[in-house]
Amino acid sequence: MPVISYFFLGILLLLVQTSLLNILPAWIGTPDPFFVLIVFVAIRLELIKGAMLLLLLGLIMDIFSGIFLGIYPITYLLLLFLLHSLAKKLAIQEEVHRIPLVLASYLFVNGLLFSFATFLAPENDLLWNWKNMLLQVLLLGLLTFPLFNLFESIDTWLAPRKAAMFFLRTKHKNTFRD
Repeated sequence: MPVISYFFLGILLLLVQTSLLNILPAWIGTPDPFFVLIVFVAIRLELIKGAMLLLLLGLIMDIFSGIFLGIYPITYLLLLFLLHSLAKKLAIQEEVHRIPLVLASYLFVNGLLFSFATFLAPENDLLWNWKNMLLQVLLLGLLTFPLFNLFESIDTWLAPRKAAMFFLRTKHKNTFRD
């Protein structure tokens, strides 16, 4: 159930990011809440469910903004496998590690996207713009904590444990007693 809700949340964030957030002035930058959701899903879901969801969200991201079909799903899957392998050795689930994790993941994914784009289109001169990249990293650093809290509240709202406990409570053995 959370996979479907994360899928629709990802589509909603992608629509907001590509339509509403692009009208912001260039000096403010363009926030990337979709990427924060990608990292949240990568550390929250199991490997198979997360891989299928990130594959679908990556394909949708390719449709919205990709030139070469398949670059975003590959980078998101590599990020998922990297984060799951790091989770075995490090405690990346903690709140303290969220901001550095998202920022390092953002630089990793953009480095991969830049490498794939220069490899697939060597005739184009692509320049790595550090000013825009640092502005994006700063925006992500500011938005990570509130967005993670929002995603966790949506997760608890969609899967309420109190309602499950109501239906799973122990019943009296005497059926005539109430």
